[in-house]
Amino acid sequence: MTDLSLARLRELGRQAGLDAVGATTADAFPDLVPHLQAYAERGLTGFECADIEQRIDPRRWYPEAKSLIAAAMAYLTQSGREAARRHPAGGLTGQVSVYAYGEDYHRVLRERLATLVQLMEREVGRPIGHRIAVDTSPLVDRRVAERAGIGWMGKNSMFYSPPYGSFVFLGTLAVDIEVEAAAAQQQSRCGTCRLCLDACPTGALLAPGVIDATRCLSYITQMKGVIPKPYRAVMGRRVWGCDTCQWACPENKGVESSPHAAYLPQGELEFPDLVEILSWSNRAFLRRYGHTAAAWRGVRTWQRNALIALGNCRNPAAIGHIVPFLRHERWELRASAAWALKRIGGEEARQAVAMAYAAETVPEVREEMRWAVAEAEAASPEGESIARASMRPAGRHGRG
Repeated sequence: MTDLSLARLRELGRQAGLDAVGATTADAFPDLVPHLQAYAERGLTGFECADIEQRIDPRRWYPEAKSLIAAAMAYLTQSGREAARRHPAGGLTGQVSVYAYGEDYHRVLRERLATLVQLMEREVGRPIGHRIAVDTSPLVDRRVAERAGIGWMGKNSMFYSPPYGSFVFLGTLAVDIEVEAAAAQQQSRCGTCRLCLDACPTGALLAPGVIDATRCLSYITQMKGVIPKPYRAVMGRRVWGCDTCQWACPENKGVESSPHAAYLPQGELEFPDLVEILSWSNRAFLRRYGHTAAAWRGVRTWQRNALIALGNCRNPAAIGHIVPFLRHERWELRASAAWALKRIGGEEARQAVAMAYAAETVPEVREEMRWAVAEAEAASPEGESIARASMRPAGRHGRG
């Protein structure tokens, strides 16, 4: 005898403002072990928890759990869909993933799940022990959602919850009551299609359902340090996230729009001014975008990505805005600026980098700047002497 029927749970979920709700037992997911081990051994993981036991056993996360409730919330609004299609052809503007257009989904979805708990408590007539997670538990939320019957996994490793396609956020709620479990009846609709795999700019989709997270541009735009060289040009104007595999998917054509005002585009976040990003302090950045899911890495990550994007714009008008970053205290920003100026090219860019090279002490940054003195060396004997002088770093040490 369960404490709450699945039908009633779904009704309460609708009242809480959730687009799909399902339930499953709190039993472990032993079938995931070989997949997680293979991912770890091949170094394909990104931000995920490294402890496999925690990832497969819900009771390691919440010992009192009897049931797991999976919830989906759609985020692709009609105005968001329209905004994503009208990226300016020119100018110095960047591009942001649709999921970050509106309010931070972590907060919004957590609030909806907390409301669901309150409604469930009224239904069963007692307090419910629970734990809420929105990207914050070690569990594989997509697999919880799949077993809870609210959708299916695509070849691009995204979770699809009809009628909203893969444009959904997922949350997991562990509770100490027994909720009627759903049947995981929804099967993948991918068939023989491989458009998402072919469209991925970095080849991160290694095979159907197999993704190298370290090569995914969504991960790369959020990683620390310097963007690896193979991924800079293919980043294009992206400063946060990537939606390429989702837009390529036929299952995402004509999906229903999200009804949630919280996820409506706000301001110019869809296509931010790259030059303006370079001018921000962290306080100004948080004041502008702190309410979104794109703010957690801070302004320096955005500025690094903006430098790469400006390089990919290849517009000489950006040179004057990039040059000051050759002297930035953060070495990864100096390196990114040097790459961007090389990408744009021209004598003004080369001279600025050559001058910075003479004072640079960090080997990684000097390597990024070396092109400027190498070009001078190839151009003339005078350049050759400049290059030799530039090879002697200043007495300052450290990475800034």
